Amino acid sequence: MSDNRWIYLTGLDPQFYPRPRFFAKCCAVRSYWLRTFLGHYLNPGKTRKGSTAPRDTGGKSKTTIRDPLTIMYNCSRQDKGVALNVMALEILYLPYLLKLETSGIIVMNPHAVYAARASRRKVIVDLMDFWSCELDRLHLNVMDYKFLKKANLVIAWSKAIYEILNRLGISVEYLPFAVDLSEFDPLSVPSSLFLEKYPHVSDRVRVAYSGGVWEVGGKDVLGVEKLVKAFKLVEEKEKNVVLLLQTSPKVVELARSYGVKNVVKIERTPYNDPLRLSFFRAADIMVLTGSRYPAVYLAERTTMFQYMASGNAIVAESTLGTRGVLEHGKDAYIIELDQPKKLAEAILELAKDEGLRKYLGKNARVKLERTYTWEKLAERARKLLESV
Repeated sequence: MSDNRWIYLTGLDPQFYPRPRFFAKCCAVRSYWLRTFLGHYLNPGKTRKGSTAPRDTGGKSKTTIRDPLTIMYNCSRQDKGVALNVMALEILYLPYLLKLETSGIIVMNPHAVYAARASRRKVIVDLMDFWSCELDRLHLNVMDYKFLKKANLVIAWSKAIYEILNRLGISVEYLPFAVDLSEFDPLSVPSSLFLEKYPHVSDRVRVAYSGGVWEVGGKDVLGVEKLVKAFKLVEEKEKNVVLLLQTSPKVVELARSYGVKNVVKIERTPYNDPLRLSFFRAADIMVLTGSRYPAVYLAERTTMFQYMASGNAIVAESTLGTRGVLEHGKDAYIIELDQPKKLAEAILELAKDEGLRKYLGKNARVKLERTYTWEKLAERARKLLESV
């Protein structure tokens, strides 16, 4: 079904990043870079392949216009904008948006909302990051809040974020990130592909972590260091386990600095590379860490759905986002947040109980197939667009 009334604008590569591709696949929504008219005028053919900058500001990760209001109000957005510089960008977006032939605009995160409304278009905010300017509590930038209120509809990527926005009186619907099994399915690749490359781990219980490192204010907000601490406790009691890390070299170095012996650095690959899919299939236990940082605590993270697709047991720290999808004892082993000792105990229990691992992993995969695939969400997405 095609819905040519809508286009998708994003500062992330619209040909690579999953969410614009989801809307293209389900609803034939065209996607474009979010650009200022100056950027488009000076370089209309620019694509910035591989860029992950959240805004069109010359490829940088933050706004380049300094806001004098920071002296009085310094709650910045994800792109480091505050208020006046945010509205300056909205003005610069407007001429570019006016050139686009559409009656509706979907924007990733609360950017270009005023520009879209000023161009007399309906606007949907596809809220990937529910951004807070404080580490230990939810504190929305005033412009983000105004933009969310101004949008015709906000799509929340987690049930927890949906509940918060709903209580704030914002028009919101829940549409999870999920997984496209036609592109990312660990069960489509044999585990032997991975085990042939890493044969020395084939006779061990394989504890896996795959993901990045995210620091805000110098603090690890993904909680990966807790996994390192927990695994040190694990290998002191059980020698037949190995920690497989497909992440930043910093984490591997951290593990070694803690004295972790049974750790293996896994080659980093594109997200759906056959080797990564085989790595997921060959793992026994997948570990999902978390933190109280609102953008992590409230999120239903991409990694969680990818772990569910593996069909393996998931050990997850308890966050509102995680508990919106996974259930302890049914399709995951959920432990208290920020308790490395509890995490170690969970890994040890699963390492010794293959039956429990298979039970949790199978149920997680079944839940994914029933609810959290692009195919299952396509009809819901079409109805959301039709409702606006």
